[in-house]
Amino acid sequence: MGIRSNLSVVGFVVIVTCAVNCDTDALFSDQVTPIPASDESRRSAEKDPKAKDLMAAKLDHAEQILAGLVTHDFEKIARSAESLKLVSLKHPSGRKKETDDKEVYEHFRMEFMRQAARLEREANNRNLAGAAYFQQSLTATCLACHDYMRDEDLQSK
Repeated sequence: MGIRSNLSVVGFVVIVTCAVNCDTDALFSDQVTPIPASDESRRSAEKDPKAKDLMAAKLDHAEQILAGLVTHDFEKIARSAESLKLVSLKHPSGRKKETDDKEVYEHFRMEFMRQAARLEREANNRNLAGAAYFQQSLTATCLACHDYMRDEDLQSK
């Protein structure tokens, strides 16, 4: 078997496992639970965060989620997913086409927050397959958003 077929088999197994083990209400729900904002997170938040800083923070939290998945550290997964939700509340500044792509970016941002909430819920339920599924969904959303933003930036040049 080649690498591509191995990845296909692994992806299929993860999806089937999640379908069997996931909380189906959470899987198909579009509800986003409110994010509690502590005074500490408000004080440490920048007024005008740069896109580069927000993306670096998201990448840090995503790495922590992956580490938690590998070590079955559900608390780390849940904490990092919650942090991703908080980072997603901030709007990045410094983008050239900030006004033109605001609606599309907002769609990606809300989808990212929804998936982070689902990931946090699966981690709190100690469901490794469900958490892995939503971690992959988050990654796919990141890639789609970055592709869109890059494509838009290239077309504007």
